[in-house]
Amino acid sequence: MSRARKKLSFHAIFDFLELRKMYIKQKKIHCPTYYRAENVTVPRTQRLIRGWRSLTMLIITCFLSTIVYAKSWQSIEPGMDYIDIRYQSLSQWSHIHAFRIDLQKMQLSVCMAKDLPVHDASAQAFRQYAHGLLAINGGFFNPSKTPLGLRIRDNEVLNPLRPISWWGVFYIKQRQAKITTPNSFRSKKNIEFAIQTGPRLLVDGQIPHLRPGYANRSALGIDAEGRVIVVVTENLPIATTDFARILKNPPFNCNDALNLDGGSSSQLYAKMPDFKLDVPGFAQVSDAIIVKRRIHTNLSAPQGIV
Repeated sequence: MSRARKKLSFHAIFDFLELRKMYIKQKKIHCPTYYRAENVTVPRTQRLIRGWRSLTMLIITCFLSTIVYAKSWQSIEPGMDYIDIRYQSLSQWSHIHAFRIDLQKMQLSVCMAKDLPVHDASAQAFRQYAHGLLAINGGFFNPSKTPLGLRIRDNEVLNPLRPISWWGVFYIKQRQAKITTPNSFRSKKNIEFAIQTGPRLLVDGQIPHLRPGYANRSALGIDAEGRVIVVVTENLPIATTDFARILKNPPFNCNDALNLDGGSSSQLYAKMPDFKLDVPGFAQVSDAIIVKRRIHTNLSAPQGIV
């Protein structure tokens, strides 16, 4: 699908949401007594908005309640499955892309922009530099593109832990993924990967209280069998609570999940011999999460596809 048609779709959604906000704003300041006293007629804009009210509620209901996915998980690499979930009720271009990772055959790593070395980079650039199978945006960063929060790669602390209660730490030790609080995390030996960001979307299968707000999303989850779920939305601004609900239920079945930096930072790039996916972001990021084939000591094969 061409970028021009995607852009047109974005504009249509934006105009729709702006109309809805105008309606809510006018409803809040509406004063029947004032209108009767001054004999003021209802403005044309408000009449137009009222005419769209039923259609507005119908579209919102369909958007929040309808998920359609025609395919089940597909194996694209030994130890990696893929699924594409579509919100067909709103737009044929709205997707949730997800990868299911077996840590016995795959490994996660952190790639920092300073490794390249640059201040920031795209997911595509990170993947190419790290020779990974896929790259997804990492955690938060400040305006100078310095990463915020813990980053660990191969037992080396690349960035320090921050004492922020609503953030979580996703880490892998002895090929087992876990998510914990900053206060509970202790940097120990054999931590092959860790990233700190937030909020936690699922905690032991429960959805915590989450702040409202709509944006494109990306996340790391852990399903009931201990596999890592890597998720990114495409052309689909969604609330954190709705996102958490999706991750909790089939086909993801996550018990725990951690939100990554979202909005304009959400992006993913994957390239394998028989699979390619590009979900570009609107901004470059300071670090990325790389998924590679796990290399055993008795193997000398390359770690990815250039």
